[in-house]
Amino acid sequence: MDIVIIIYNRNILIDKLSIVIPALNEEESIPFLLKEIDEVFLDSKITYEIVLIDDFSTIPLEQVIEKKDNITIIRNEFNQGQSKSIFNGILKSTYPYICTLDGDGQNPPSEILKIVNEFNKNYPSFDAVVGFRKKRNDNLVRKFYSKIANYIIRLLTKSNFNDLGCSLKVFKKKDVLSFNFSGDIHRILNILLQKKGLNIKEVEVEHHERKYGISKYGFSRILPVIVDSILIMLTKGFNTTPRYVLGKISFVFLLFSIVFFSLSLYQKYFVNIFVHRNPIFLLGVLFLFISIQIFIVIIINLFIEITNHNKDQ
Repeated sequence: MDIVIIIYNRNILIDKLSIVIPALNEEESIPFLLKEIDEVFLDSKITYEIVLIDDFSTIPLEQVIEKKDNITIIRNEFNQGQSKSIFNGILKSTYPYICTLDGDGQNPPSEILKIVNEFNKNYPSFDAVVGFRKKRNDNLVRKFYSKIANYIIRLLTKSNFNDLGCSLKVFKKKDVLSFNFSGDIHRILNILLQKKGLNIKEVEVEHHERKYGISKYGFSRILPVIVDSILIMLTKGFNTTPRYVLGKISFVFLLFSIVFFSLSLYQKYFVNIFVHRNPIFLLGVLFLFISIQIFIVIIINLFIEITNHNKDQ
């Protein structure tokens, strides 16, 4: 009787990597970033490509980037936002493993290899590795906004990630193709992957001060991320676009109703306008009613989907 011994190697080696970099008006930082990436991978055995997504910058990246065989530049026909730009880059990539990186140069390219090595060491115990900026080199205002957003999102989604905003991530291309990259969903990609049943490892990475350009992140970016987090709970990761869009519309109507109610209360106590005669109050009621109706549609749609899924099983 012949005995066949099968040796299973639990570790895999990422030998081909697509580095996806979205950029908006980063014409000063991108050339230096690309040079650093080349230097980092010079002695590496990893074959890499760089997919740059120009999100309709004022100065097209094609005008400032030297053409190379391993660099692909995609220019959006209009400003689509960072999440959609990342997805466009992922679709254009040719390798099975993706590394996402911001175009501002604050995450040094040397940390890419650190993340990749962690992935190789920990697979299959972990399916993706994401960066954690323990020592952030941002101004106090941006740090404050980020802490607020991270706290609220962790509370809403019951996740335990330290840094949801770090763009430096390594994951399998096939694991994210089903996601709807709308809004600011890239900021909670960790949670989406986790919701999918994957194990995510956080690794501390360096974070440098921005040398060129200005940050596009501020208080106005917090609300969309929070809305996306709420929708994750409602739609199991909202892989379905209609529910995602309806959820955002419902939330917008809810916000307007709160504003109208606040204005009507102010007018009642300070301007002496009775609520039942105030058209602003009636608008608040109308907007609240619309918000609730849309929310009910989402819940019914979700219930039907879950019921059909259970029947199929």
